[in-house]
Amino acid sequence: MNRYILVALIIISCITSTLAQTQKDTIYTLYTATPIVIDASDADECWSKSEWHPMKQVWLGNAMAEGDFEGKFKVCWDKDYLYVLVEAIDNILSDDHANPTTNYWDDDCVEIFVDEDRSGGNHQYNNSAFAYHCSVFYDVIDAAGPNGATINCKNNIIMKMDTIAENTYRWEFAVKMFNKNFNYNNPDPSRVFLSPNKLMGFSIAYCDNDETTARENFIGSVVISAEEKNVSYINCDYFGTMLLVDPDGKYVSSNQLPGTKKKFSVYPNPVNNMLVIENQGANTEGFTLTILTTNGQVVSETKLGKNKQTIDLQGLSNGTYLVSLRGDNYIQTETISKK
Repeated sequence: MNRYILVALIIISCITSTLAQTQKDTIYTLYTATPIVIDASDADECWSKSEWHPMKQVWLGNAMAEGDFEGKFKVCWDKDYLYVLVEAIDNILSDDHANPTTNYWDDDCVEIFVDEDRSGGNHQYNNSAFAYHCSVFYDVIDAAGPNGATINCKNNIIMKMDTIAENTYRWEFAVKMFNKNFNYNNPDPSRVFLSPNKLMGFSIAYCDNDETTARENFIGSVVISAEEKNVSYINCDYFGTMLLVDPDGKYVSSNQLPGTKKKFSVYPNPVNNMLVIENQGANTEGFTLTILTTNGQVVSETKLGKNKQTIDLQGLSNGTYLVSLRGDNYIQTETISKK
């Protein structure tokens, strides 16, 4: 085989693998009409509706011993904040560095990765994305200062931590979003407010150190295919994907601007068993159709063809579902009722 053809096939294979990984890692994040109280409890209504997601991918260190660490998280959003709830079992909680900006990754902490516009690329010494190290003493550390200086970004995140059982801890976060023009000394002009159908890069991880001089394990939320898995603090191409959704239609505005023609018709609604997806003249071949429960759990996913397509919903229980159609920098969401 011609070596150039072989190289091309390898590149195509890598791209396909990356796209599949991104699709698999998409987190559908529910809107909350009531702002969440940051008190390290799970009492807010949105948490009861949201799905748990695991932190179990070993990015650094050996496989975790039983009882050493278990972690999971939920997310939801409103206009002002991305909210994150984390629960973790950690047999030894450790934070031994007096200076929070020195070797902060070697202490136990929750690390929140956000790429506000999902632009990807290198972000180590710029603010196109953030890698917030949230310590047990409420420090929020990232290289987000002038010229990539390590700073305490306490004003970017509201957080609260509590012990809920033996060796079991809960964190609750309200994370402000900023664009690439973030300036630590004047952050407000770069503040980004959230709305439905927004795609963001997002991952979360836990730095675990059982009282040694260096971090022993790094456990994340997404599969990283690269040989070196501790790369998210440098390159946000390895973040997962988050889609902000509003299945109940409670948000006051939408990314679907007034007068903008939708690319798809979704009918009938209510639907019995057969749902029809019909494009409206645009080239929508290869778009992704995702059907979710109202708590953001994916129940089916398929690629669309050129024309009208029928989806069999016979296996789904009666109730309300969210239909998300995505592709070519376009997102459309519809709420359907199955009866």
